[in-house]
Amino acid sequence: MQYQGIEYTIVQTANPFGWKWSFEREGRSPKTGISYDRAEAILAAEWAMQQALKEKPYSK
Repeated sequence: MQYQGIEYTIVQTANPFGWKWSFEREGRSPKTGISYDRAEAILAAEWAMQQALKEKPYSK
């Protein structure tokens, strides 16, 4: 799936039961989370991506 140019995944898990979301941005560590249902996982992933897009890029 994709949101604002960021590719992310939603997968169902058995233990713990629920849905895991994850995404990765270049030069950053991956972000992941677990939700109880698929719709909640999508919303949580999109919220996390919005927050990640607000972060200032690293300075070199």
